[in-house]
Amino acid sequence: MALKPIPRLILIVAVIGGAVYGINKYFGSGGLRGETSASIVPTGLDMPVAAGTGPQGAGAAIDTAAVPQGGGNYMPKMLVIPWNATAALHFANGDASTKPGSLMARRGVNLLLERQDDYAQMVAEQALFAAEVAAGVDQPTKGAAFVIIMGDALPGYASSAKAALEKMGQQIEVVGAVGYSRGEDKCMLPLEVASNPQKARGSLIGAVLRDGDWNICVKYAADNKIPVNPDVRTYDPEAMNFVSTTSFVEADEKLIAASKGACETRPVVSKGRATGENRRVCQNGTATWTPGDVKVAREVGGLASVASTKEYMWQMPSTIIGNKQWMEKHPEYVSNMLAAAFEGSDAVKSSDANLLIGTGILAKVMKEQDAQWWAKYHKGVVENDKQGHPISLGGSTTNNLADNLFLFGLNGNDNLYKRVYTVFGNIAKEMYPKDMPELIAYDKVVNTRYLQALASGSAAAAAVRPDVPAFTQNAPATSTFSKRSWAVEFDSGKATFRPEAIPVLEQMIDQITVSGLAVQIAGHTDSSGDPLANLALSKRRAEAISQWLQANAPSSFPKERLRTRAYGDQQPVSDNSTAEGKAKNRRVEVSLIRTE
Repeated sequence: MALKPIPRLILIVAVIGGAVYGINKYFGSGGLRGETSASIVPTGLDMPVAAGTGPQGAGAAIDTAAVPQGGGNYMPKMLVIPWNATAALHFANGDASTKPGSLMARRGVNLLLERQDDYAQMVAEQALFAAEVAAGVDQPTKGAAFVIIMGDALPGYASSAKAALEKMGQQIEVVGAVGYSRGEDKCMLPLEVASNPQKARGSLIGAVLRDGDWNICVKYAADNKIPVNPDVRTYDPEAMNFVSTTSFVEADEKLIAASKGACETRPVVSKGRATGENRRVCQNGTATWTPGDVKVAREVGGLASVASTKEYMWQMPSTIIGNKQWMEKHPEYVSNMLAAAFEGSDAVKSSDANLLIGTGILAKVMKEQDAQWWAKYHKGVVENDKQGHPISLGGSTTNNLADNLFLFGLNGNDNLYKRVYTVFGNIAKEMYPKDMPELIAYDKVVNTRYLQALASGSAAAAAVRPDVPAFTQNAPATSTFSKRSWAVEFDSGKATFRPEAIPVLEQMIDQITVSGLAVQIAGHTDSSGDPLANLALSKRRAEAISQWLQANAPSSFPKERLRTRAYGDQQPVSDNSTAEGKAKNRRVEVSLIRTE
């Protein structure tokens, strides 16, 4: 016999308790498994990076007629993390609760914005909301209908949400993104690492494991062939190590404490095996974002932003996640909410006064700092830290409809967000298979129908040029961000690819297709044959790869972006007297470089 709504709701809520245990285990376990795990260089990190963006197009209003009004007096809750990338959403709402006359109110949307730093609590609140939806409640009063998280953290979040909601027949899904982190999320390590990434070996970094800022550190390690130790109980001096925390605030506080002598003792491992040594180690880095980066710079200092969302520009959209079943019953509400947020983005981008309004509301919701403070770090600044060293702090932007169409691959370009989801989902699965045994299919957790509906009814808004990288051919290089060798198989003595080369090239293009830094391709040979002939051959091979990239992804690899270098046999990395050494010397090095 079917249960009536109230008894069914009670039964469903009883299920949530067990699911929440699993949520906290995922986000707080730190990979505490029974066995010692070997440090690994993560694979499959297909992440975009960027040096900057080109000029923005002017905003365009989204056609109101194409999106019917709808929302009534009901005010669902959206949980947001303290993040400058949400400034446009706050501007559009007009206050913590939708203000009469605001962009949201004009579209018939009421929305309550509330701060929540803990993803586990976000999932728990979405589970409470889902329980009422599952019980047939049209306007739930418990929990949260929506959350905003770092977009690259979706794989883990979706996995936890599935555990909490699936038994109720409920799901969550991403419907859009209201902004990007463009520098404020970062991996902070000692200054020496900035000039020599290999100095990150032996580092001990505070982070929320499998979260966005942890991803930045892991991506940086992978790009520079530095192993990552997934076991937070041990210490590997040849790898990047982590201290597991439940929030970026905790990561920063532990770094501050370590700077004052609060360290720990860990067993030392090498290649996953205990060495028998115990070593006192001190946290010397943090994976954080604003306001955490500002706090660490002012209270510790001596750290550099070795990698951030300034370089990995597409990694971290501020994604809106809602309850799928509720949204399907209220599509007008969702469309109007997105439309108002996107119009808020155009307003914030076009006016510092509007930015201050948005950051003022952000400060009120976050109960931290004031409008001027958030606006300052929204734009990003360079300040001297406690020790007098300059460091980049902050940096975010907001998204309009055109930016969303670009991100989700709805205007003919690559689906950048699918790449982000797949890359970091696979890396979490690879490093923590017991905590995340399954990567949920992208199409099961991302729904672009609302964006497509807005685009079809608002041609002018959809046609605005999104923020994309701009390149100047042969612009002077200021620094090398990462360098990675690729064993691309060529026909002997030629610049034509062997069949075995194609999977390698496809992996290469996956890793840099949507990157935004200039790409340098350097060809190298072994010492066999004439040195001048080897130099010419290495040049032809580097150019062959450049041409392959342009042919297979012309929009991502304009000629202005690519540069080739030839070194012949002059820079060996191994002994040319052995077959194995010669094989290592026959390589192509792809570097991502910052330019003026």
